[in-house]
Amino acid sequence: MILVKKYTALFLILLLFVNCKEKGTTTETGMPEGTIEIVENGIRIRADQFKSSGMALGFADTIMVREEVNTQGYIDVPPENRAVISAPMPGFIKHAPLIVGDKVRKGQRVIVLENPDFVALQQEFLEAAAQQDYLRAEYERQKTLFAEQVTSRKNYMKAESEYRKNDAKISSLKAQLGLLRVDTDKLLAEGIRPNLNLIAPIAGSVTEVKVSLGMYTPPNQALLEIINTEHLHLELGIFEGDAIKIKIGQPIRFYLPENPGQVFDGEVYKVGNLVEMESRTLRVHGHIPASLAEKFAIGMYVQAVIEIAEREAVVLPDEAVIREGEGAFALVLWEQTEDEFHFKKIPIDLGISQDGYSQIISPDPELLERQFLTGGTYWFRTEAD
Repeated sequence: MILVKKYTALFLILLLFVNCKEKGTTTETGMPEGTIEIVENGIRIRADQFKSSGMALGFADTIMVREEVNTQGYIDVPPENRAVISAPMPGFIKHAPLIVGDKVRKGQRVIVLENPDFVALQQEFLEAAAQQDYLRAEYERQKTLFAEQVTSRKNYMKAESEYRKNDAKISSLKAQLGLLRVDTDKLLAEGIRPNLNLIAPIAGSVTEVKVSLGMYTPPNQALLEIINTEHLHLELGIFEGDAIKIKIGQPIRFYLPENPGQVFDGEVYKVGNLVEMESRTLRVHGHIPASLAEKFAIGMYVQAVIEIAEREAVVLPDEAVIREGEGAFALVLWEQTEDEFHFKKIPIDLGISQDGYSQIISPDPELLERQFLTGGTYWFRTEAD
């Protein structure tokens, strides 16, 4: 990337060169007296000084450049890879063996709760289940007697009501116990269990623990967090003006700001379609290979570059481009004799800057036939360069 440089002191430096020529001294840059002459829209340089000052000439070149979008974001996981464990009913913590960093399996017991209401709920289910066979038999008997006109319609309807009411109660209790991960078939076979087990819904690592033994927890309070890092992704933000350029499958290069020399590869996985009003950005999800999962932690900040396309461009070396305020120019060799070089100052429009080269937008074809000052341009830059 080319640093924005000021050129406000250029002609002051050149005037110093002229003054030094008159006074027989050297300039602060170390250039000897009488080496540069200011001419209309350009400069003349003595041939001997051109050589001794490390100056060089070169033509503009045509190379393949990558169009890129620079962005930033952080490492994250999909919502389905992040789980928060909470109690579906209040209780006291009886067992909490895990600490941050522990690995857990899907379905593993992670916390044990005690609650008398949990015991009472199981009891209520077992009592209702025990009555069901009798109520079903009584309903069938009354149904037969009513059909034979031996019993009254009232007795038949009462038996049916009691049976169906108990059946609905069993279904409700079974659903409630199912939410508490109680297998009702196992409950019927083995009886009441005193403790409520909280189970890990996903495999992963424990990232947060908010429990201690004997603690009372209300329902739905976060007790434990588990994250599965098998499917890490990049959560990036792009400005709305770049959205039309981003496509699924485009390569992403990203790195941690603390270690810019180590670059990792990813690709665009999904592109959001909602612009955030404050930042005027869209979300881009980038896929990270599973082989890199262990190198990152959730929430790490990253700098990223999305590669859009490659195309041909006319370029000059960065050294040949001299910034002037908001614009830029290059020094084009206009005439050359044995004793001196005559350069013209030509404004240029810059495009992509990449790998030590700067793109020249819509260059004049005539200029492409001429040579540029491509080395030693530091003589014409301010110290801020």
